[in-house]
Amino acid sequence: MTSVASGSRLLVHGAQAVVLRTLRPVQLEGGWSVAVLGDVAALQAAELAAGTVVAEFPTDHGPVRLDAEIVQAEGSFILRAPGLRTAAMVEQRREDVRALVRLPLRGTVLSAAATRSQATEDIDARSDRAAAVVLAGTTETVSGGGISVELPDQPGVTPGTTIYVELGMPGGDLAPAVLTVIDHVGPTVRARFVDISPLDRERLVRLVFTRQRADLAERRHDVESAR
Repeated sequence: MTSVASGSRLLVHGAQAVVLRTLRPVQLEGGWSVAVLGDVAALQAAELAAGTVVAEFPTDHGPVRLDAEIVQAEGSFILRAPGLRTAAMVEQRREDVRALVRLPLRGTVLSAAATRSQATEDIDARSDRAAAVVLAGTTETVSGGGISVELPDQPGVTPGTTIYVELGMPGGDLAPAVLTVIDHVGPTVRARFVDISPLDRERLVRLVFTRQRADLAERRHDVESAR
């Protein structure tokens, strides 16, 4: 798997090379897409404002050159794999938006290598979840694609581990989900959803955008107060 970090400097080649910056991490496989920051005038001068380009990505294994499409969506430039549907690209971007959202979490380890169907069967078999809780913490960040959570003293939660959690939502109800652990650094565990209801995923996305709007309003207030 080839990864490109957020903020990476990449080149797109046309009449001349133009520098872009990635606005979030991206895995260069399958139907990838990434929001990028670039100079509109420079892209237009190089005849790169739309259509297929050759993009050069910096990776841990050296530069990688790929064909890519550069499009404008929701006021931003998006660099994406050729042929990726716009609807899929926008949905992927929407689910990847992450914000600081604190939600209480409890759960348990299902398996170090459970399949989705096995994990679902395991959930259905648990009639008394409270007695099986071995994980407890608070989310640090949330997106429609996954979470990061503070889980101190959990050395057995390693990359690839499948966990079942219940997220405490505003209003007091719970959002159950199955996740796969991506990494565990210090007390922080990052995990992606492999099974969550569409309704609960949508609720999490709404929480993220509500948090972002509140942060933006607070920053604007601070700027106006400083004048």
